[in-house]
Amino acid sequence: MTLTPTRPATGPPELGGDGLALLSQALLALRSTSDLGTACAIAGACVVSALEAAEYRLLRIDSRSGAVRLLEESGVETPYLPEPGGPVEWVVRHEVPSYDEGGPTHAETRETLLWLSSPRALATVPLTAGNTLYGLLLVAFPESRVFPADQLLFVQTLGDALALALERAELIRLLDDERHRRSDIERRVLADEEASASLMSVVAHEIRTPLTAIKAYTETLLETLENPHTPRERFLGIINDECDRLTRLVTDILDLSRLEAGQRPLRLSRLEPRVIVDDVLAGLAPLARPRQVAFGISIESDLAVDADADLLKRLLINLLANAIKYSPVGAEVRLDASARGEEWCVTIADEGPGIPPEDLPRVFERFFRSRQPGDQHIEGSGLGLAIARGIVELHGGRIWVEAASPCGSRFSFTMPIRQMASSHARRIARQIVGRAEVRELFEATVEMVAAAMDAEIVSLMMVDPDAGDLFIAASCGLENQNLSVRRTTVRSGVAGSVAAWGRPVLVDNIETDRRFRRLNHPQYSTKSLLCVPLRVESEVLGVINVNNKASREAFDEHDLSLLVALVERIGSAVERAYAYPDSNRAIAEALEAVRSITRLRREWLLGSHSQVRRARATARELELSAADVDVIGYVAAIHDLGMTRLQRELFEKRGQLEQDQRDALVQHPEVSVEIIRPLEFLGSVRDLILSHHERWDGTGYPRGLIGEEIPLGGRILAVVDAYESMTRERPYRGARPGAEALAELRHEAGTQFDPRVVEALARVLDRESNGS
Repeated sequence: MTLTPTRPATGPPELGGDGLALLSQALLALRSTSDLGTACAIAGACVVSALEAAEYRLLRIDSRSGAVRLLEESGVETPYLPEPGGPVEWVVRHEVPSYDEGGPTHAETRETLLWLSSPRALATVPLTAGNTLYGLLLVAFPESRVFPADQLLFVQTLGDALALALERAELIRLLDDERHRRSDIERRVLADEEASASLMSVVAHEIRTPLTAIKAYTETLLETLENPHTPRERFLGIINDECDRLTRLVTDILDLSRLEAGQRPLRLSRLEPRVIVDDVLAGLAPLARPRQVAFGISIESDLAVDADADLLKRLLINLLANAIKYSPVGAEVRLDASARGEEWCVTIADEGPGIPPEDLPRVFERFFRSRQPGDQHIEGSGLGLAIARGIVELHGGRIWVEAASPCGSRFSFTMPIRQMASSHARRIARQIVGRAEVRELFEATVEMVAAAMDAEIVSLMMVDPDAGDLFIAASCGLENQNLSVRRTTVRSGVAGSVAAWGRPVLVDNIETDRRFRRLNHPQYSTKSLLCVPLRVESEVLGVINVNNKASREAFDEHDLSLLVALVERIGSAVERAYAYPDSNRAIAEALEAVRSITRLRREWLLGSHSQVRRARATARELELSAADVDVIGYVAAIHDLGMTRLQRELFEKRGQLEQDQRDALVQHPEVSVEIIRPLEFLGSVRDLILSHHERWDGTGYPRGLIGEEIPLGGRILAVVDAYESMTRERPYRGARPGAEALAELRHEAGTQFDPRVVEALARVLDRESNGS
């Protein structure tokens, strides 16, 4: 691509005063907005009007995943698949504008997917602020044309302003995320402090009465051991009842803490609410009989639902027992259950005094006790309704209370009849899981994950578009018997819980983990596992499970972070395939990248687990954000893909490279970027890969950056890489002791390495040696 026209072109319009006026208005407007859609509309209207262009498009680069997204004026973004060898790829690679004037020697690829009709001339401008590329502005023209200097300056000036607007929007988003994170932490800390204080108060109050009774009757028994007339049986019965009361209180507190933490996966089964209700009423008969409370039950015939039988029984016990306790003598408690579309609804109404209107919003808070007329005391811990809310929400439902007429209260809850993935997730799955090339990518993905995680068993479970549950779409290491029938219901077990929660899970020991506690399957030689959601279009489309670490050690947070990063990239590739169902290129390129990573990991030519761990620890030592730590850990695992093409030659030459090999060595970061481009088009990952061979004194490659110009992540990787290289045995030399390697790093600090990073790694190594 060149800026020089190669054939006669139509004369461009002169900008003149109107063009400058449009530009100045656009610059002022862009300075005052942080809304991406508005910025897009302002810049587009300005450039189309001033240059008499046909259309424009704004592409944004996702800072975390490096994905390219088409930004609409409405603010909606959709994945974009750049043409191979097209202007978007060229501009991203060189970070300079491209002006395709429409001559015969110019490339015919002009991002045809972006336009209603293919343009004859095209301007593609990188939107760069600082050292970061935030996006690209593309301006299409219906006829061939030249781009005089004033137009180049106009477009570049507008692009710079637009880049600052994108940077501002990104910084505002990051600031908002940080504020929300801090606010959430502060809210949780405050809530925990209040809950702890309330818990101590309630527990102290609730425990005092049974403990006093137990103490008193125990002392009486001890003092009257020789008195045959002491009513020992009655006293022991009271002690037993009070012990049961204490047990219930402790159980309630533990159950509530697990429910509120989302640490109780469902044990789902297909059941009939009528059967559960009958069991619950039989158990509550001793409570209802003394008060002569009757039950009116109406349950829709043939109603069957997916639910956790134990939790559903606990939910109904809490709500019905609450209704009985507040009902007057001889009253009736009604329970109605029926299906409502994809949900089923239960309503429990009593004839008690009701709940004051001002207390209705708080009845499901833990330890909250509504005021009763005449200071009537009703026994209870104030945890029953909070536990009920937790059970309903765990099933994906909602619960509420309202005043009944003419008196009493009416508690209602709804839950899904079938525990299924969302309709949006099922709709995406219907267009994805049946495609042969996607299934091939899934098979390659589990192989890559197994190699990257040093794991013997990996499975990818996807949403079934019809049944809505999870099935095994690809696996390695699993016994093949009946894999096709091994399915998991959403919200059930580890995989189903991760699919519902949308959060990755690390399990140290499946038999002792309080969330999932169960016997380990004989097929798994270790009890530790990882499970990470696979997202497409912000929907959880499946999960990847990883078991049996080859070292037989438990997985750790560094393993989890690496797996999350890998799965995010696969999700990005699948998302592009979903956005462009008629193109197989996204999947084909991703497949090639995945297989490259798999092959090189198995040949032990990529970053080791110790390298990943130390890179992350050093980043934390330097107080980088959690997101930056995760990115650095991921890059530490894959950044030297390009170097692997030179490894064997280096070994054979015993370190002596020919000139052409030296040239290739300098270019290997670019090769690494090209290998992972289908998974990581751009973003911070690319920047770190390109900068990890830069030197603090500016004599590194490929760009010759110096000092603080080098991204901090690149400086961290450089130091950790050097330490790992010195302390690992090579075919042409032995491993150096850690102390000697660290001394060498300190000797090169200030020339090759950032001194601050060297000392941060030294502190990490010191903690390692001390076992902390």
